[in-house]
Amino acid sequence: MKKKIFSTITMAAIVILLANALFTFTQTRADRAQFLSQLIYTGLENLHYNGKKVDKNFSGNAFKEFLDVLDPNKRFLLQKDAAELGRYKDKIGEEFADGDTELMTAAAGLIRERIQDVMKFYLELLEKPFDFTIGENFELDPEKRNYCVDLPEIKELWRKTLKYRTLLQFIDQKEKQEKEKGKAKAKTDAQLEEEARKSVAKSTGNILNRLLQTYEKDVLSLYLNSLVQVYDPHTAYFPPLDKEAFDIQMSGSFEGIGALLREEDGYVKVTGIVPGSPSWKQKRPQPGDSIMKVGQGEDEPEDIVGMRVEDAVKLIRGKKGTLVKLTVKKPDGQIDVIPIIRDVIILEETFARSAIIGNETTGKRYGYIFLPRFYNDFNHSDGRNSTDDVKKELEKLKAKKVDGIILDLRNNTGGALLDAVRMSGLFIPEGPIVQVKDSRSDIQVLKDPDPGTVYSGPLVIMINSLSASASEIMAAALQDYDRAVVVGSNQSFGKGTVQVMLNLDNYVSRRQSDDQSLGALTITIQKFYRIKGPSIQQKGVIPDVILPDQFSALEIGESYLPYSLSGDAIPPAEYTRWPIDSLNLKLLEEKSKVRTAKEPRFKVLQEFIQKLKTMQDQTLQSLQLKRMMEEQKKLRKDRENFDKVEAESCHIKIEPSLEIVKGSFASDELFKIEKDREKEWFGQIDKDLLLKETMAVMHDMAEMQKAKAAPQGS
Repeated sequence: MKKKIFSTITMAAIVILLANALFTFTQTRADRAQFLSQLIYTGLENLHYNGKKVDKNFSGNAFKEFLDVLDPNKRFLLQKDAAELGRYKDKIGEEFADGDTELMTAAAGLIRERIQDVMKFYLELLEKPFDFTIGENFELDPEKRNYCVDLPEIKELWRKTLKYRTLLQFIDQKEKQEKEKGKAKAKTDAQLEEEARKSVAKSTGNILNRLLQTYEKDVLSLYLNSLVQVYDPHTAYFPPLDKEAFDIQMSGSFEGIGALLREEDGYVKVTGIVPGSPSWKQKRPQPGDSIMKVGQGEDEPEDIVGMRVEDAVKLIRGKKGTLVKLTVKKPDGQIDVIPIIRDVIILEETFARSAIIGNETTGKRYGYIFLPRFYNDFNHSDGRNSTDDVKKELEKLKAKKVDGIILDLRNNTGGALLDAVRMSGLFIPEGPIVQVKDSRSDIQVLKDPDPGTVYSGPLVIMINSLSASASEIMAAALQDYDRAVVVGSNQSFGKGTVQVMLNLDNYVSRRQSDDQSLGALTITIQKFYRIKGPSIQQKGVIPDVILPDQFSALEIGESYLPYSLSGDAIPPAEYTRWPIDSLNLKLLEEKSKVRTAKEPRFKVLQEFIQKLKTMQDQTLQSLQLKRMMEEQKKLRKDRENFDKVEAESCHIKIEPSLEIVKGSFASDELFKIEKDREKEWFGQIDKDLLLKETMAVMHDMAEMQKAKAAPQGS
């Protein structure tokens, strides 16, 4: 049975608070939008860590957020539209509390009207060739532009937008033709420009049609998220399909047919098949097939031509063991009806995996564990979780007698707090892992729940600026214990808050429900703190050894997010540091700096980082072909130099932590797929320059420990 990270008292309090607060809402049948708004408002009022006074200031912030999400590039709404909607600016808080959605309704009507205005003239703008010799500029950053005054100004903005997109397409086609010179008859610039305009016309039409559908069906979730985002960046409303996607991400599995889909020219097309899935087993459908209709069991099939892929997915997914019938059109025009029994689909890329890496010069072999997310299938008692999977990888690596372990948490944005605590406990015998504080300033210390240590050898944790939440909890805890050396970019993301996800359907009387899911709400209910006392919020985890990282050039992190909660500190928890003598971390970093300074590939990486920083402020784009080609050529050269560095082998010796045995797979084809997957991953490891340097850091650690253990002369 899985343990819960929040105390029974905390969870019970949440249930009681909402049940009491929402009891009156179930007495009368309410409009879904009004009901959802009131439900979410009540949940936030009772549960949010910081709370928000729903006043004029709140309303102003929420209004700005809603306009930004409604028309993020300022390509539709006019100044008078923004002014008209501004009548609600000071009243949004009241609307939120009362469940009124006048602003949302008015805004949805206006934005659809403006999209239809653009649809009337965008093709006209693409009828004639663009003149790429004129010296004019286009401001890419909407923050540096005002809303347009009238429709002629909107039309001019769209002319520049379409000219910019056509110019990019034209340059791309021209360069492709240059690379393939001699393979086919060369097209003139006029022909290439015409093809570029036609391509832009087609994609723009698809975008505009999709936006119309979005503002027809999803405006409620856009509106509600504009409101809740003002509480903090991680409080969010999840409409039903987003909630389902979140569950898939957390569990690594879903129930369906295993076909990967996308929208293309008004059709829902199959782009890939998940190995081992029902679609894969019966070899139908196939990539390239267009799904025309979806039928549930023996029911009349529903036409999905022109339907958004999100809505089509709702029809295609379903419970294990149920029948779905797809009417598909093959690439050759043949129509086929495909019956498929749905099953559980496992996404192997979600899960932890390991390998043994080494350097032939030193002869050392290190265990390498890659963890993409702190996953946990809370919906199934026998579902997988990241702690148990990492424990299995550790046992495999220990059996191979590796000289140390590297745990890679780069790009790991977090997940289950429970697993951050339990997984940290695999590396220490006992003790606190993280402290959490709620809105009443009550502090709870979350401890390693299992006595004993699974792995006690040398340990390095890799992080970068995208490592967040659960990743930061684990890296911080093992750093505070002096249990692990943390290696990575300047700092981790800096997300020091805890959320609880509430399934809103649980707070609705069944007799009042319209049998359509209300989705879910994540609410920030606690902050978490290192066992030393400081908060990770905004500050992140500072590595012991800092390495260059391309993401460090970008404005990524909690401190860049609007309405982010502030960082602070609480008293330290009582804990015992790791018994082995502390390493000289300063010397460790100095040695690494010497190596990276000598490595030419790190020099290229550093130069690329500086160029990224410079480019962030350059938002005024020339629409002149000559200038843009020069800019694109320079950018492409910089990117190619960087890609060349990334593609170079680091000569890392790699072996599997456990051999893939052919007999353990249901078919030879699945065995081959798994071997190919392993080969591809090994190829990525071999090109990982930061991993190579981390291995060198681990070697330095071993040398330092050896020197300390050596007998001293007199």
